Amino acid sequence: MKYRLFLGLLLALAVPNSYSRTWTEASSGKKIEADFVSADASSVKIAVRGGASFTLELSRLSPEDQVFVQQQITPASRAVLSESKIKDRFEEVKKLTAEEIPVSGEEHPALTTVDAAVRQFMVEKGVPAVTFAISKNGKIVHDRAFGWADSAMKTPLQPGVKMRIASMTKPVVKAAIQTLIAEGKLKAEDLVFTVLDLDQYKEAKGCDPHWKNVTIQHLLDHKGGWDRDTSGDLTTRSTLMTDLFRLKPDELEPMHVVRYGLTLPLDFDPGAKEVYCNYGYILLVRVIEKLSGQKFVDYLQLTVCKTAKAPSFSLSSSDARERQAGEIWYCYHPEYPKEQVPLPFRTEARDGAGVLACTAADYCRFLGAYWISGLPRKPGARYSYTFNGSHPGVTAICAQRADGINYAAIANRREGGKTDWNSDLRKLIDAALNPVAAELE
Repeated sequence: MKYRLFLGLLLALAVPNSYSRTWTEASSGKKIEADFVSADASSVKIAVRGGASFTLELSRLSPEDQVFVQQQITPASRAVLSESKIKDRFEEVKKLTAEEIPVSGEEHPALTTVDAAVRQFMVEKGVPAVTFAISKNGKIVHDRAFGWADSAMKTPLQPGVKMRIASMTKPVVKAAIQTLIAEGKLKAEDLVFTVLDLDQYKEAKGCDPHWKNVTIQHLLDHKGGWDRDTSGDLTTRSTLMTDLFRLKPDELEPMHVVRYGLTLPLDFDPGAKEVYCNYGYILLVRVIEKLSGQKFVDYLQLTVCKTAKAPSFSLSSSDARERQAGEIWYCYHPEYPKEQVPLPFRTEARDGAGVLACTAADYCRFLGAYWISGLPRKPGARYSYTFNGSHPGVTAICAQRADGINYAAIANRREGGKTDWNSDLRKLIDAALNPVAAELE
């Protein structure tokens, strides 16, 4: 079908020359003849017949294509790129002792070793700012801020600052969906294609027929049919989407992501298996807005945030110039070695996948009112759940423990595209918290 094409746009033959080659998409094996134009460390620009050019993320291409691209980059360029990857903008944090990391806020006397663990994490990783809160049986007992409120590392950070929570947005989306279900406005078995009237969009014409079998519950359970392990995360293909809709990077919106997804085949039958999926949660936010008649954050404030007594939740923006007052700065290195405005990674366009920001204390309040599944918590129920968040500029973790303790820790940096820091931070906090947990009252 015309929209299921390599590049998500068209198939065309290039004008042959010494740089013409057959390019192969790694996930699908689809091929296209096109001319090499230029490249950098993460993407390549190619041109097809007629002069149209497109920029592709290298990660989408076959290993052979990636090797070819690297060979086209000049030795001088490779040296610059290599240096920019290695250089750590916050090497000075690693030179500090844990005790030199500034810390402020409400402290529980039993948790000095937990604070020490957070500071040690910051020194080891070069993380300039962390907010951290712990609650016990619904009461905040520890609300701390570590590091600096500015990238110059001159002003100590204070509690109450909002930080982006990345994928920890998803439990909040779940709670909003469960609220709609409790209000009788939605059923778990409702079909997403029908609820959102997706057939109104031209991209839906001739789309994968399995699309029409995807339910709300499938999206909640990450069983919608999209497998980022085989096809990659379609929500990150910002260049393809801006090319498809002829947009500037900062014009990309969530509905463009939804419509781009309509052009692609599903990776498996809905409900057949569970694979973590950002795209499904962008769809769920569209459902929330459609059925509530309100913007996502407005509905949250009137429902989930009101119930949890957690008013700080708001939408974050990729660029600092557009952020609301009270939200922290983010270190985008090493994903973006050089400052880029606007950023190609549009947090706003991936709203349900990771757009929310809040204080660490308010996330603990949310955890006290709702399970990570999104269902309201009932008095006396004790289970253990954990969840992580990670994207450029964010490492975030949270926990609901069977002993009534909840915690949330949010850092303003991560290790490239990796998520190792999430588990590293959790291990340090748990190891320090477990011996003193019984002392928290």
